Amino acid sequence: MAMTDAPTLQKAPVYEGDFWSDEVILNPYPAYRELRALGPVIWMERHNTFALTHHASVKNGLLNAAVYSSAHGTTMNEPTNAAAKGTMLNSDDPEHLARRRLFQKPLMPKALVELKDRLAQLANGRVEELVAKGSFDAVKDLAHFLPLSIVVELVGLDAEGREHMLDWAAAIFNAFGPIDKPRTREGMQVTQYVVDYVMNRLERRNLVPTGWGEALFAAHDRGEISELTARMMLIDYLSPALDTTINATSAAIELFAKNPEQWDILRADPLLIPHAIDEVIRLESPIRAFSRLTLTDHEECGVAIPENSRVLMLYACANRDEARFEDAERFDITRKPGDHLGFGMGTHLCAGKHLARLEISLIVEALLKHVAKFEVIEAERRPHNTLRGLHRLDVRIERLNA
Repeated sequence: MAMTDAPTLQKAPVYEGDFWSDEVILNPYPAYRELRALGPVIWMERHNTFALTHHASVKNGLLNAAVYSSAHGTTMNEPTNAAAKGTMLNSDDPEHLARRRLFQKPLMPKALVELKDRLAQLANGRVEELVAKGSFDAVKDLAHFLPLSIVVELVGLDAEGREHMLDWAAAIFNAFGPIDKPRTREGMQVTQYVVDYVMNRLERRNLVPTGWGEALFAAHDRGEISELTARMMLIDYLSPALDTTINATSAAIELFAKNPEQWDILRADPLLIPHAIDEVIRLESPIRAFSRLTLTDHEECGVAIPENSRVLMLYACANRDEARFEDAERFDITRKPGDHLGFGMGTHLCAGKHLARLEISLIVEALLKHVAKFEVIEAERRPHNTLRGLHRLDVRIERLNA
């Protein structure tokens, strides 16, 4: 049998734009279309990094942790990667898996059953208050409510941590950007403060006794993890516990306001709520991208990626890939996009996704009881290196049976 020739690997197409410019951050979708058109693997000239852009290539990368390592950092600058070393987000298996099993115990569906009634009561009460007003800020008045009412309490930090948790989380994610960006440097300053707070100034006796943070220290008492690991894992609870849920909730309100026929479909069939949440997160992915480092020379989609290359996983870009999702830029809650990448995939699949789904679904269920239609009065976005979200979303509602 004749031997087939080895495939000829190609150089990655070059993207010359600034992925972290205000223009691209605030309106990323033209850039995402350009990136996907270049190919599934591209080279970002300005940022000295490869990027995976298509649904297939990003999925491949996320499922191949043996090549695309998180332990060498998931951000675009080495000081933040060094500071985050030891967190669950910045680790590989088997260390990551061992920490994840402990970390996600309070976040699994069985554990959340005990929370559901309380969350539903709070969600219904808040929605009734806002509906009675007729108009409100869907970010501050609604999307912030459950995460800041419940999640901050569940993590169980001391008074300083509870007061600043939302601002700290946003700053930590800003620190994920390239070091030449002012937003990144500002985020790094806050991140350094947070790391010092968690590692040196946070006293265990000031944690809520039943909180997730105290549970990490209890695991240390049992000899399961070191105190250093417990403190580093506590930082993992800070970053994703709030922003993803808040941004997805407000994005849902904006999308339903712009696509009222989709709200009508959901009102007619509330069983579509889980698919609607997936579609919101697919279309308006709260996380733009995380990076990885290649541990070996690798071929991805015919492109050679050398060892020790920084590679961006463009979740938000991949989630609008026309090759995977028909009419990909259309909001369609009947789509059932179960393999979207908004929660990641593989070993680093978002550990808090069940809590996020629960919070968003309870808010949506409460709104379905009262709201016939949403109307956007004014929306405001502010540039952020990693997060896609609204800063303000003033809406007016039309009540059912009004």
